[in-house]
Amino acid sequence: MKSLSVLYLCLLYFFITQSVVAAHDSTHPLTDEQWQQVEKNLELIDSVNYVPTLLPVIMRNQDALMLTSEQLQHFRDWRKENYVPMVNTMNEIIQMRVEIKRASLDASVSGEELQSMLDHAHDAQKRLMSIKLSCRKMLVESFDGEQWENFAFVASDYPKLAAFFRQQ
Repeated sequence: MKSLSVLYLCLLYFFITQSVVAAHDSTHPLTDEQWQQVEKNLELIDSVNYVPTLLPVIMRNQDALMLTSEQLQHFRDWRKENYVPMVNTMNEIIQMRVEIKRASLDASVSGEELQSMLDHAHDAQKRLMSIKLSCRKMLVESFDGEQWENFAFVASDYPKLAAFFRQQ
């Protein structure tokens, strides 16, 4: 069972990183289908996030959110700069979790070694948070009140997001 989990994670890493590099190495607009694929790929590894992945939802609903051409370009620029490092960091965290679980079942690995592994995983988690918070900051600074209201409405179609909106 453990070897199947490791194989699954390796295959997941390969498929995600291959499509990520090709689709996100430019500032060209992605189609709705490409944004949907981005969203699906991120959902597979989203369990390592504290902050939800918002940009694919926003870009797939750009008309309902009334995004300006300036906002769209800003979001594309963010994607070009941050998407691949974000996904690579998420995959790194997943790999570390597997290694930590494997090491925790190895009697020859000391508690200090496990703690060191955990510290490295937490450092990667902090890097991921920094990237995710830079996206959040970009959204907070660029959305107006009406766009936030529209986003809350759009998010209601996404159960993983809708549950976290504060009821006003």
